[in-house]
Amino acid sequence: MYKSFASVYKLLFLLIALSLCNPLFAAKKKKKAASSDVSSEESFKLPATNKKTYFYKVSPEILEGVEIGSPDTLRAAMSAIRNSKGEYEENEKVLINIATEIMKTVWPSEKITWDTPEFSGDNIYLGAVSMAKRGVFDSSTGNVDFLSILLPALVLVNPIASDEVIAQCEIAVKTALAIRPESLLAQYLMAILENHKGELSSSLEYISKVYNVASSVEEISLLYVELLRESGNYEKAQSVLAGLNGDSNDIRILKQNAYIAFEKKDYASAELYVARVLQQSPNDLEFVLFRAKILIEKNDYIHAVSLLDMYARQDNTSIDYLILRARVQLDWSKNTVAATETVEKALQLYPDNQDALMFAARISSLTDSPVAGKYADELTAKILSADPDNYEAMEYALEGLVQRENWQEAYSICKRLVAAGSMTPEFVEKYVTICINTGKAHEAFEYVRRIYDANPDDETIMQAYVLAYCEVGNRDSVMRYLDSQIDNSSSKMKSYLLYRRSYLQLTENNILADLRSSLIANPRNSNALFRLYEIYYDKKDYRKAQYYLRQVVAINPNDSSVKKLNEALTKLMQ
Repeated sequence: MYKSFASVYKLLFLLIALSLCNPLFAAKKKKKAASSDVSSEESFKLPATNKKTYFYKVSPEILEGVEIGSPDTLRAAMSAIRNSKGEYEENEKVLINIATEIMKTVWPSEKITWDTPEFSGDNIYLGAVSMAKRGVFDSSTGNVDFLSILLPALVLVNPIASDEVIAQCEIAVKTALAIRPESLLAQYLMAILENHKGELSSSLEYISKVYNVASSVEEISLLYVELLRESGNYEKAQSVLAGLNGDSNDIRILKQNAYIAFEKKDYASAELYVARVLQQSPNDLEFVLFRAKILIEKNDYIHAVSLLDMYARQDNTSIDYLILRARVQLDWSKNTVAATETVEKALQLYPDNQDALMFAARISSLTDSPVAGKYADELTAKILSADPDNYEAMEYALEGLVQRENWQEAYSICKRLVAAGSMTPEFVEKYVTICINTGKAHEAFEYVRRIYDANPDDETIMQAYVLAYCEVGNRDSVMRYLDSQIDNSSSKMKSYLLYRRSYLQLTENNILADLRSSLIANPRNSNALFRLYEIYYDKKDYRKAQYYLRQVVAINPNDSSVKKLNEALTKLMQ
């Protein structure tokens, strides 16, 4: 008997081995592996389809409804399982509890239309859901079927999910989608996952598919609105919001409307929505801060400061709070020292935060001094490495390079900004200055001449044209041009023309006469004042030099380089 059994076993083993070597079998196996977009290195091992699972006695249609996981399929599955018989098996009780937990956790706005039997025993499926609610990914489920793989990823709905948890969820959700691509629950979790990772376009792709199937579900619509808003598609976001059947006073809908109005710079509407949110939830710190942000945009600093003070009593280390506080200190109080201290605190707590880096770069460009030990171009380096086409970051970087007289790198950024279409008068003036300092005066003149011809009434562009012309033209022709413009110009422009003419004069008396006439036309011409300081400093007439330099300091109180010159001169005179 034993020998007969052994012979049969050997024959069976041989047949299996031969089938594995069969090219047709191998081709089918290879084709199946290629059909999945989830590699074995990135996913759980897919469970065997012929293995009996915990729910093998449950109708496949009912199990499918739970695995698809939309509110409609959950309700249909629970209706079918309820009507099958009066008493529930253990696995049926567990499945009903799973459906209930999915509805409560993922779709809380949806109505549960079934009774949930009590189940008090230990169970890997319900244990995974329980752990997910606490922000923990349960990796001990065994991954034997679709639900044991996907349920731990419900932690994605929990806002406190860590980066480590996100990585675990990615494997789980991709594997679940490989098993059941039509699962609306898995697609929805994938949209949340991709949003966590900052993959906005991918997240939008998943949520749009889910929305097309279940647009009436508030959680789906609100996530779709959030992602549309982040992508800048405000009209579509408002259209989706308008299609919601929820109460117009629903705080989630009010919040999204507030965000959209703010992004569209409709600050009046945004403030009304925020006020309605705070009526329902006066201790909502996020919206207390959001209201302060709106008031700052409206230049209502007095009320904004009151809200910032209120917020600070609960939390004075939030990055959003620190940036708003620094804005008030810089733009309203004009206190660059306090603003610098605040943004340095922000960078200490959040060294990679782009808003903090950008604001620090702004302060550095205004003060001609480092913030957190770095100049504007150094502060924006991280931003530009991640986003090379960030226009605002390039402008601040350019300012920092000019301040440190790194003309060659400044020229490179200028060319990129020109290619991006930068044409503001301030940029034109800066470009001309940079070209002159890199020995490209003729390039500067050709560039600014075209712009000046198209904008002859813009005084900033005219100043840039005069500066370039003074560099490339011969003295006599430039003098004739300046003389022809002086009498018909505004006081400010006349002051600049006289200042530029002073460089062309051949005697000290004529130089001083032009500079004094320049200051009569515009007493706040800091260029003329600084040139007088330089002249008297070279003559070692330090008292007169300081007289003019102090006026430059008064006009440009944030310019640290001028302050340093004044401090050095004061020490020299002692």
